[in-house]
Amino acid sequence: MSARKFLVFLIALVFCAVPLTATHSGEAPAKSASLPGPQLVTGAWMFIAGYKADPEVLKSMLPAGLKPHPNNHVVINMYTVPDKNQTSGFGAYTLTYLTIELDGHDSYVMDSDITYPGRYFVHYYNSSPKMREFTKPVGIPAQEGMTTTVVENGVLKTKLEIGGQSMIEATAEVGSELGGFGGGHLNYFGFMEDKGVVKYPIPWNGGTVSMANPKITFTAPEGHSLHKLKPLGDPTWAVWTKGSFVYPQYQVLN
Repeated sequence: MSARKFLVFLIALVFCAVPLTATHSGEAPAKSASLPGPQLVTGAWMFIAGYKADPEVLKSMLPAGLKPHPNNHVVINMYTVPDKNQTSGFGAYTLTYLTIELDGHDSYVMDSDITYPGRYFVHYYNSSPKMREFTKPVGIPAQEGMTTTVVENGVLKTKLEIGGQSMIEATAEVGSELGGFGGGHLNYFGFMEDKGVVKYPIPWNGGTVSMANPKITFTAPEGHSLHKLKPLGDPTWAVWTKGSFVYPQYQVLN
């Protein structure tokens, strides 16, 4: 793997931005769960991959003012946080989300000239009622779902279930030695009915292990909204990574 590609994988450590209050002075806090923000998550193992999807579908899912990146990529993140002590207040949870990469909203990697496209949340399936209550008021399309992840004999298997039905499954061959540590920011975006598009700038750091032969299979039925975002082929890139990140305050875009 080239140094440039490895750094690109590292920036994918970010999970999501789920702020509680705006950064504008005088802006009233968004009504949310009693849990305060920002919040910290540490040592989360995540399967993150980018794949190409139907460009017309991507355009149709974005609000006015945002355009898909020319690469027509969806970025999916599937992971679990099994220990409540890995968070500053969320407790244990599982999450699968899908985002559309955006044109013109790149972020940065520490000590590098690499940038990485921003991401707009289109699906977000969380097992924790506390986190769904925390995320919905600030522009994240939170719904109930359960993600399971197992690594046995060097094979990673992860699955999203909604209502007990399998919707997305992924596999890969993964190593065990963590390396390639780095940090930076990634720009995530959501939509609030009363404020429009909002931005969540996420600080992160972490590392990765080796990966080979990643595969993603959409098992969602044809009528389900997830089916529209099925891959047009194998992932363009994928990473098995252990990262820490902060849920920041949102920023209202004009």
